Parts: sequence; structure tokens; C-alpha cells
Amino acid sequence: MTNDSSSSVPPTDTALATVPVQTRCYNTNDEQVFLAQQAADARTAMQRTVDDMKVTVQQAADVRWWTQHYPWYAVGAAAVLGFVAATRVLTPPSHPTPPAQPANGRTAAPPSWTASLFEMVRSTLMSTIIGALHASGQATEQEQVRAEPSDRHTVPYQ
Repeated sequence: MTNDSSSSVPPTDTALATVPVQTRCYNTNDEQVFLAQQAADARTAMQRTVDDMKVTVQQAADVRWWTQHYPWYAVGAAAVLGFVAATRVLTPPSHPTPPAQPANGRTAAPPSWTASLFEMVRSTLMSTIIGALHASGQATEQEQVRAEPSDRHTVPYQ
């Protein structure tokens, strides 16, 4: 029994640099030896997958590459992040709330920076959506007032 690669597609220059799969002969006469070989191959395959994932994440997180290939998206993302950071830093708190007393004398851990960032983005998006809905609601009311006939200029029949 042999382990052949099922892919007949030649690798491209953008493919990940992985080690080619070697053809291996398995000893099918002894079940324990066969299972040990399969386990070793599985460990090797998982390690290769983890290594490939690390390389992919490093490539995806390369800001310089994204900026070179998608400059307008990079400018837009920088503008949005700058706006969110500026509104978060420069806006004073409207009303400070006292911290809640922890139950059973335990102290609560401060929120992580990701939780703070998520809350900041959520509050900014919610205020933007509410502002847009409020503005569209006012426009609809103004259109309805313009469409209704005015009773001030009509003279009733006597």
C-alpha cells in the first residue's frame, strides 16, 4: 500500500513553500507497525499544516503588502481607525459611573484591549446608525408635511 499525492496540479509561485510528500511503503503485515507509521505520518501532516498556517497568517498580517496592493483600502482603513481612535481619546466621558462592588470580595479583572476596542467600535457604529435613522425619520416627516394641503389658505364655503 502506498501513499501517493492526489494532486496533479503543478505548484505555482504563489503557493506556500511546503515540503513535497514523499512516497512511503507501509508494512501491512504487522498491524502495530502499520498503526505506528500512520500515527507518525499524521503527526508530520499536522505539523506541516500548523507551519503553513503560521506562514499564511504572517503573510495576511503584512500591512506593507496590503498597502502596496490596495492603497485606497489602506487609506480608508487608516482614516476610519484614526477617526475612531480620536473620538475615543478626545471625547470626555458624559457621566462617570462608580465601579460596581464585586461579589464575595473578589476583584474583577480589567477588560482586555480587544474587549475595549470592540465596545468602542460597537458604540460608534450604534451612534452612526441611530443618527442616520433619526435623520431619515426627520426627512420623512418633512416630506409628509409638504405633501399635505395646508388648511390655513383655504376658505370654507358659507
